[in-house]
Amino acid sequence: MNYLALNVVFMLIAFVILNVIVRKSPWKLIGWTLLAMVLVTLVFDNVIVFLGIVDYAQSKISGLVLGLVPIEDFAYTIVSVLAVSSIWHLMTRKK
Repeated sequence: MNYLALNVVFMLIAFVILNVIVRKSPWKLIGWTLLAMVLVTLVFDNVIVFLGIVDYAQSKISGLVLGLVPIEDFAYTIVSVLAVSSIWHLMTRKK
């Protein structure tokens, strides 16, 4: 199994949790947060790959890259934004 297939599984789980458990998701706010986090990830991950701090097994990545970073690397950012959004809304909803 490559990184992309594994990441899709976790992204789908996070998306389902956000939509099933948290019915009234503020998608506009989540979208802006996601955009900001993906841009930050794009910059800093390219820096750490360029410096040789992180490397990826070529046999495990899809080959799609943004700069020096494989597209699979952005799944962690996406899942964390969706997971934190879900948890935040569950913890702060009015009873």
